[in-house]
Amino acid sequence: MNGLNLHDIYGYGQLFCFSGLEGETSVEHAFVGVLMNEPITVRFHFDEAVTLHVPVPISTKFTAVTGDMIDGENIFVAFYDKDTVVGKVSVMPTVLTEGKSERKKEDGAERIETTAGRFFLTVKKEDGYFYFSFAFGKRGTLLTERELNELKEKRYEYFKRLPKCKDAKYEKMYYKCLSVNKENVCSAEGEIPCRWSTPDRVPHRYMWLWDSAFYAMSFAHYDAETAKDCIRAVLSLQREDGFISHMMGPQGRISKVTQPQVLSWSVWAIYQNDKDKDFLREVAPAIAKFLVWTMKNRDKNGNGLLEWFNGGEGKDCKGGESGLDNSPRFDFDTEMDAIDFSTYLCNDAKYLSMIFEEIGDKQNADYFMSVHESVKEKINTLLWSETDGIYYDRLFDGRLTGFATPASFLPMFAGICTRAQADKMVRVLTDKEKFWTEMPIPSVPRDSEYYDLDMWRGCVWLNFSYFITVGLRKYGYNEIAEELRTRTLDSVAKWYNETGNVFEFYDADGKTHPLRLKRKGEQPETPDYRKHIHAICDFNWSACFTMMLINGIYY
Repeated sequence: MNGLNLHDIYGYGQLFCFSGLEGETSVEHAFVGVLMNEPITVRFHFDEAVTLHVPVPISTKFTAVTGDMIDGENIFVAFYDKDTVVGKVSVMPTVLTEGKSERKKEDGAERIETTAGRFFLTVKKEDGYFYFSFAFGKRGTLLTERELNELKEKRYEYFKRLPKCKDAKYEKMYYKCLSVNKENVCSAEGEIPCRWSTPDRVPHRYMWLWDSAFYAMSFAHYDAETAKDCIRAVLSLQREDGFISHMMGPQGRISKVTQPQVLSWSVWAIYQNDKDKDFLREVAPAIAKFLVWTMKNRDKNGNGLLEWFNGGEGKDCKGGESGLDNSPRFDFDTEMDAIDFSTYLCNDAKYLSMIFEEIGDKQNADYFMSVHESVKEKINTLLWSETDGIYYDRLFDGRLTGFATPASFLPMFAGICTRAQADKMVRVLTDKEKFWTEMPIPSVPRDSEYYDLDMWRGCVWLNFSYFITVGLRKYGYNEIAEELRTRTLDSVAKWYNETGNVFEFYDADGKTHPLRLKRKGEQPETPDYRKHIHAICDFNWSACFTMMLINGIYY
């Protein structure tokens, strides 16, 4: 329809919900569905499942399966508002419940009382079709055929306005990524005064610091105002002293730890697309306070390098502040100067200096460039191993840990290392026994005793694939960068074509299905969207980086 080659693969785990780009959403009163294996089955996210089932044939072909619309021959199902799913189908829809429920007819609708809440299913048969409304907490609107067609056109129109895919090989996956970006946007709510975005509407559902910066970079390419809102939302919950919590929500700050400094880099990416200096003036002071807070509060030994707060969320998430939750880097159980934290500071200080320069604040521009230069010198002096040709974390007694991860390559991304150092790092990066796996780049080397299928203990995360692609391009390793891009996209496409999903993380060897990967422990035999002990489906930053790699967007 409309000449678009949209995502049309129906599969388990895909999110189905109303987007904050279309209207009001709610975290506290959330009506968010997940597609189950059998089409069309949408299981809504409650402790006891409430499921909309439209028993179409398994052989049904779909035209589009987006985050808020399922369209196919004789089928149209879509979210009308945050509480209502409407549709026109050729078979009778039903509602399935777990646990106890009470049902009765009420003014032509079926009222369903469950422990999860009150639901209404209204159905009208006309011209051989069933027109229906399934609503949470209220009686929903039953649309006419004309109104359903208008809703369908509106949903397609959203994708028609977006930039075209620049690589036809990945076109359906490209539109899938744009759909994931859309479905994870929430409207202003509680203490968040503007639109914001989440890693996935279930199970994470709240707002994360560095994730939000990544979403902003993706939106910057085609929706600058939503990109800016992603940044504004994070800064709106900043503490007076500059601290920004790693997890936030409508109720305010949720956690007491922070996350990597990537806000300046993200804001500069937005600025490259719309040249709005007023936005730079709006956000620069708050980002400056955040960088100063990290320098004051995450440099216990006073040597100019930063240390992550280690161990705040239990034994399976010692590296939670870094975003690398269960990485074996943090098994040392001791404080250490972190190569990634220090590099993020170095990089963001440079971009913040550029932002202040752009708005005519020379004093702050000079100050943050001096921070960049100072941290750069410290990283090269204290964290580089000439023998191994790579950067490591450094223990407080002065010893390098000798444990390499993708974080070890970030100085290329930030332009910190020399060309000679980059040459050595590239040799380590492209070693097939270490990081040059079927799907580069594993979160620990392949020859490590820690190499596993559990999150940051061997699996591939697309943010680092993107960071390192950018770094390779900066130093002129264009052929290797392109090979990394292609191998990454082909690996994501392999599982996308099978499942219709982009996942949180992937097997570096390309053998294990993402739903069979571990997530801080073994997963159940049957995947359960409420437990998510496997790689999460429709993961937002995976969609962002996949889209940017497809269209060759490098910031």
